[in-house]
Amino acid sequence: MPIVQISRIQHRRGKRTDLPQLAAGELGWVIDEQRLFIGNGTIADGAPAVGNTEIVTSGASSFTTALNYVYKGYLGEATPITTGSGVDFQRTLQQRLDDTVSVKAFGAVGDNSTDDTAAIQRALDELYSNIADQDDTRSRRTLLFPAGIYKITTSITIPPYAHLVGEGPDKTVIENSGANPVAVTEDDDGQGFGSIGNSGATLPTQIQISNITFKSTHASGHGGVSIDNATKLYFHNCKFQGTYASGGADVSTSKGVTVRSTTALPCANIYFNHCQFTAFARLVDFSYDVTNIRFNDCDFSTAYYGAMLGETMDGSTNGLTIGPRDIQFTGNSWSTIGQQAIYVKQSSSTTGTGTRNVISSGNWYASTVGNNFEGIGSIREVPVLQFDNDECTSTMDFFERSDLRRSDGSSELNAAPELQGIGIQEKAIKSITLTDATSGATINEYPALAGKGLRIKYKIVRGTLDRTGELIVSASTNGVNYDDTFTESGSDVGVDLTVDQKTDGSSVTNTVVLKYTTTSTGSDATLDYQTTIIA
Repeated sequence: MPIVQISRIQHRRGKRTDLPQLAAGELGWVIDEQRLFIGNGTIADGAPAVGNTEIVTSGASSFTTALNYVYKGYLGEATPITTGSGVDFQRTLQQRLDDTVSVKAFGAVGDNSTDDTAAIQRALDELYSNIADQDDTRSRRTLLFPAGIYKITTSITIPPYAHLVGEGPDKTVIENSGANPVAVTEDDDGQGFGSIGNSGATLPTQIQISNITFKSTHASGHGGVSIDNATKLYFHNCKFQGTYASGGADVSTSKGVTVRSTTALPCANIYFNHCQFTAFARLVDFSYDVTNIRFNDCDFSTAYYGAMLGETMDGSTNGLTIGPRDIQFTGNSWSTIGQQAIYVKQSSSTTGTGTRNVISSGNWYASTVGNNFEGIGSIREVPVLQFDNDECTSTMDFFERSDLRRSDGSSELNAAPELQGIGIQEKAIKSITLTDATSGATINEYPALAGKGLRIKYKIVRGTLDRTGELIVSASTNGVNYDDTFTESGSDVGVDLTVDQKTDGSSVTNTVVLKYTTTSTGSDATLDYQTTIIA
């Protein structure tokens, strides 16, 4: 027989003033205050007290208190601290949650499928560009990007004072399939390059971005981030990833990071720490006016050029009048780069101006840099560093390619140097043993030294004797000349240092060879030396 009706189970209900003592487990609904109570039962039944217990609802008098937040300190309830003047300072749960904001609060999904372009842009605009709040520092909250792949189809624009935080490279990924950079900077009125700063708008500045991957998946190769008319940008533990594959040709639009400036509003003070740059034809491409850029402890891999500096600077076009200056690369690693790792390019029309003060210091350049993706000994080998303008320096860099050439005994005709152009290269100190009673043994080779100057500071210790000196070498197509100036303590240490050009069969190469000859004393000598090359 089917059930056609169920009777309602009725508990007590009425106004708050009419609420009686409820039986054990009996419910009482207070209609006028929208509150719910349950009877305790008797003490004989085990209740701690006779009475009614209120069940917390949105109408309960204790509801607001239950949702208040009080900071307890690191010991929590065990030994809470006092946050106010004599009493705890309370904040609502809403206030506490609003201390930080997730991009998901604006509708972003990060599921590797949904188009999150509008949601991300809405979050950026509301936090940092909203006309009513853009000058109120309280609106400039940290915007969190929880782990996920956030698909976008056009560039997101980043306003001044933006602070974007993800959960780490390859965890938080903003992925652009459009034919444009993943992100560009804008002013606080939403104006992009060409209009930035119009009508008194605040320029892009004080932007901090950390733990995010900026990924371009466009097949033709487009940029990671374009820094436009911006100053004081800080990137920490970010990744810039494109679609470039090892062995590919140069694509001028494929840039991991680039800048755009005007003469009136140049870029300046931009810092990259612990970042990764990979799979763009040009990992870094700066031609516009920009000063004070730092790359510290970063990784550069898989590209045609590592850093291309000053290629289109012409000395006259708006924003391209002085080019990049004061660019420093410190403690970075470079690998799988077909051409130069750092290329300071200079045209004949801009001689005497342009890119200057580029410093490479303490970097590691792998054997896969500067050989057209063909390995050690490629006939299309190029310099690892090329400085075509002055005031550029390489200091204490490590070049795996040249060390491998020396250690495997290969003999390359006119091998490309580590550094070519205009600049100073200071190498790290090395120490070797000079074997007793040896004639014409090789200490080191310096490829493509023709037209360059070489200075070698050294110290030789042999038993109780020592020598401190400096070897000055001038190399040209006419041959090699050198001068060895030194001071010895006591007697002659019995070591003769010589410099000559390397031969390969019947051919004389432009590689300079440092050699030694020792007398027979029964004791080896130790040579510590440090080389400076003036390119």
